Amino acid sequence: MKKNIAIVAGGNSGESEISMNSAKVIQENIDNEKYNVYTIYIKGRNWIYKTKENKDISVDKNDFSISLNNQKINFNCVFIAIHGTPGEDGKLQGYFDLLSIPYTSSNLLTSAITFNKKVCTTLVSTYGANVAKSIVVSKQKKLTIEEILKEISLPCFAKPNNGGSSIGTSKVNKVEDLQKAIDEALAQDSEVIIEEFIQGTEITCGVVKSINEIIVLPITEIVPKTEFFDWEAKYKGASEEITPARISKEIEIECKRISLELYKKLNCSGMSRFDYIISKGKLFFLEVNTVPGLSESSIVPQQAKAIGISAKELYTLVIDEALNRI
Repeated sequence: MKKNIAIVAGGNSGESEISMNSAKVIQENIDNEKYNVYTIYIKGRNWIYKTKENKDISVDKNDFSISLNNQKINFNCVFIAIHGTPGEDGKLQGYFDLLSIPYTSSNLLTSAITFNKKVCTTLVSTYGANVAKSIVVSKQKKLTIEEILKEISLPCFAKPNNGGSSIGTSKVNKVEDLQKAIDEALAQDSEVIIEEFIQGTEITCGVVKSINEIIVLPITEIVPKTEFFDWEAKYKGASEEITPARISKEIEIECKRISLELYKKLNCSGMSRFDYIISKGKLFFLEVNTVPGLSESSIVPQQAKAIGISAKELYTLVIDEALNRI
């Protein structure tokens, strides 16, 4: 009997457009012989399913079900495709845990920890990974520009501490630009992480869990045409993504080893993507994405394809693994 799968898309952050693209690609490539698929759009309190006739059907949040043609549809599994809040920060995971509905991403605790950049890098550093030096400022914890520059030298990055897709992220080269960069990041989040700039080659490594094993995917090298791997580079084609990466065998082995180790120690599930910078022969951890992009331009599907795993097979792997957790 076919399983009912809900793809949840949208969300409450600036990443909602990316999420919609991911959901569209999942819907187009999912195995329809195994699953009945329904895309649920979430925006604030509005959770809806759009019928083929473009009619909006509200989701019953008491049990995460919908009613179609006087028939109640419950879901066997949720494919979380929301980047940012509430799909990547643990909120939806907690909701589905309460309802005992399996989902494809990491659990509440892992999602919450990894979504907070400062908490994540602090934790990862205790596992022995190299990380960039950083401090956090907020509307409550205000620091002067002079105080910041005593800790972090220029150039540096100002990023929303909770967020992704480089939305609200700026590279700061001049002192007079730092406050503006902080303000832009604060427009996206209540906290801003000021992080030292590390010159080097950016690489990223996807990790996927199936029922039987954890698969470390080929490493991708990212060559942005802009100053760094920003929104334009990620989603508007302003970067070259090379899989496999043009790196030494030693760095490749180390990157895959660390990615697998972090995947296990952070208790990740489903698909995750680990980002790094190679600088002067050393590997520096940047961040982990527990709901990586799955649109046509996204990296993890490219990495899977490089070792012969199609998009359909990739989605089947993570859905079946989620169902197996019951």
